[in-house]
Amino acid sequence: MTEIRYYNNNKGPIKENETSAVRKALEICNEVGDIEEIILLIHTKRQTTYIERVFEMSNVKKLFSNTIIHPKFPPFRIETVKTFNSDYPSKKIVVAFGLRSSELYKYDDFQSIYALIAHQWVEPDLKDWAEKWGAINIDTGLAIESVELPDLVVQNAFKDLTSSINMSTGIVNSSDNALCKTYIRALKKYNYKLDSKKIYAFLTKNLNWDYDDANDVIKLIDKVNSGGYFQGGDKTGLQHHIKKWKE
Repeated sequence: MTEIRYYNNNKGPIKENETSAVRKALEICNEVGDIEEIILLIHTKRQTTYIERVFEMSNVKKLFSNTIIHPKFPPFRIETVKTFNSDYPSKKIVVAFGLRSSELYKYDDFQSIYALIAHQWVEPDLKDWAEKWGAINIDTGLAIESVELPDLVVQNAFKDLTSSINMSTGIVNSSDNALCKTYIRALKKYNYKLDSKKIYAFLTKNLNWDYDDANDVIKLIDKVNSGGYFQGGDKTGLQHHIKKWKE
């Protein structure tokens, strides 16, 4: 998976910004040369106004199937969040219109996406996703400052977790789930800051966790951060984990 990520700071229905997002996709096609399709990703089939403005069409139904707009470029195809999945193996660029950070994260797992370009509808919908990747602003050409890494001890804890569990299933397995809870409990008890945003970015970008599996960890962190408790995991000997992670 190539980690090419672009975004813009658009607010509302501005054709120029919608067009620049698609234009960036075409620029990447020219640079790379072997892109097989460009996906125009929207929420639902009814939300095609972005695309109608870009292509100056009142009816874009034909774009729901691969459509050649210009022989120089690969075909375009409209997909929705419901229809688009990782089953399509072709090397592609995705231009996402109006999706929020929380909706974009799952596409970071798609191996066939060469580049993802996110067009914002309302600020700050894209901020968290853009900061996770250090994405490049389409208009300025500058990368947004990446989200900071968590404390080194917290990093070591989740590296330890990553090497100790079955990564194909995340923390679904009962023993892996218990280990995760033990580690979170240890970090919380010894007052290490559990910043969900930083830890999520660290898990998915640095440790290659899948979106859904990382989210399972974040749910546990959010629970303890809000004053809640969970069953399972060790409650004693937690200091030994902290000592190991400090070494």
